[in-house]
Amino acid sequence: MSTFLFATIPVAAHTSNPLPIAARLVERGHNVLWYVGSAYHDRIAAVGAQPLPYVDAADFGGHDIFEYFPQFTGLSPLKTISRAFADVFVGEAPARVRDLRRILAEHSVDAMLSDGLMYGVGMAGELEGVPWATFGDGPLPFEEPDTPPFGPGLLPMRGPVGRLRNRLLSVVAARVVFRDAQRVYDRARADLGLPRDSRAVAGATGWPYLHLQASTPAFEYPHRNLPGHVHWVGALRPDAPKDWVPPVWWGEVTGSTRPVVHLTQGSLRPDLTELIIPSLQALADEEVLVVVTTGGASADQVEAAYGGPLPTNARVTKFIPYDTLLAHTALFLTNGGYSGVTLALAHGVPIVQAGTTEEKAEIAARIEWTGVGLRLGPIKPRPDAVREAVRRVLTEPSFRAAAENVHAEMADHDAGVEAAVLMERLAAIRRPVPRDTSLADFAA
Repeated sequence: MSTFLFATIPVAAHTSNPLPIAARLVERGHNVLWYVGSAYHDRIAAVGAQPLPYVDAADFGGHDIFEYFPQFTGLSPLKTISRAFADVFVGEAPARVRDLRRILAEHSVDAMLSDGLMYGVGMAGELEGVPWATFGDGPLPFEEPDTPPFGPGLLPMRGPVGRLRNRLLSVVAARVVFRDAQRVYDRARADLGLPRDSRAVAGATGWPYLHLQASTPAFEYPHRNLPGHVHWVGALRPDAPKDWVPPVWWGEVTGSTRPVVHLTQGSLRPDLTELIIPSLQALADEEVLVVVTTGGASADQVEAAYGGPLPTNARVTKFIPYDTLLAHTALFLTNGGYSGVTLALAHGVPIVQAGTTEEKAEIAARIEWTGVGLRLGPIKPRPDAVREAVRRVLTEPSFRAAAENVHAEMADHDAGVEAAVLMERLAAIRRPVPRDTSLADFAA
């Protein structure tokens, strides 16, 4: 039996996504500790892992991000990324290192796993000699000459001109977008007595032992020289909840003769007027059944934001398990969170996406590049733009065909099992886990 330490930033998606990995490790007889925000302790314990609290690090889980970090209010997407990296993702690294070193002093940990934004885990691993892996629940974080730099949501451009563009933009990003974060990162490592990292801060999210990318190549830009420790594991599909009770109208979904449109704007952005309300307005008279999952707001709150009775073709609830709903869905209308997008594609469901906040521009660019859907741009799209995009994706077969292509590739994967086996291998060999080795060999 091995002991694994998970560490995730206190955001619902980043905490929920690796739950299947933890569950599979527990089922395989291992001990899983989890350094996690207090708002998520119940769901961690439910899979048999042991939640451990933040002590020195800021625990903003369960809070409105813009209330907890008012400095983000009103910033452009790129300025938000810049400030978030400097203040939170990298800025909290020294406090996380203090917390993690106390945990590592109390427990004999064989390997750690974190999301790519949890700076500090790798520093603790370097200091204490514990191998560390990352899981990728966002666009692949490894840049190459032919890959656009992270942030603005640019599409690949082939040839010398494209490589020159990418190189120039990478320099601009390092000097402008990630300048403050780089200073914080360098100072944190120096204060801990660690050598300067040769990688830029934006490229220091993946550890050279093991990276678990929660997707497949069909939903990524082409990569010629992907590091050998990067493993594609497919969408991180959550285990079915045991206590979910279907809404009274669920039979309308399973028996619908109209295309079902799943509408959501995720849990991070609670302003219903961003995507949910414009989309309800857009689709009110369309021959579709719109199923809205809010992540928190009630149907009454949605109705109040709508300004009157909801359209007769709309059904609203806080939560339906993704796999359960997507099995009946013809189109996924979303602000573009990576988990929801990859789960939709795991079902072969095409996408209409709106929003450029957080990392959404990068996810939107991949939706466009791979042909699995359309991106609308602003987080508050015009109703007529939503209506036209939904009509196109439902009627033009190319979008469904591209989504089915990703589905076919993902069908070969069980992310929870594969990631658990790879983590076992990391704990056993304590060195990079190569991609060109069979999982059957690892499991033996």
